[in-house]
Amino acid sequence: MTLSDYETQVLCLLAASTEPIGAFDVPDRLQKQPPPDVSAPDEDPVRAAWTEERLGLVESLIALCDKGLADVAMPAIGENGDRFVVTEAGRAFLSQHWPIEGA
Repeated sequence: MTLSDYETQVLCLLAASTEPIGAFDVPDRLQKQPPPDVSAPDEDPVRAAWTEERLGLVESLIALCDKGLADVAMPAIGENGDRFVVTEAGRAFLSQHWPIEGA
């Protein structure tokens, strides 16, 4: 199995965390693109790159769940969305490909 760069980043984040991580916390922690100016139009290149990266990171979390490398630890309730953790299969995958301290 091969992971994209975003999937690898998300899996490492989940493995290194001591608690479940919310879907939208993932891009908040991993985002590299600078945020756009609040008044920037939708077609602004900075806004487009920022949005693309955020969506890519969240989509990668979903892909990791589909691959059995991550799973929902705490289902959504009220104002809080689903929170995710790495699975044993995810930890095994990381240990074979990218040894992560604490994973």
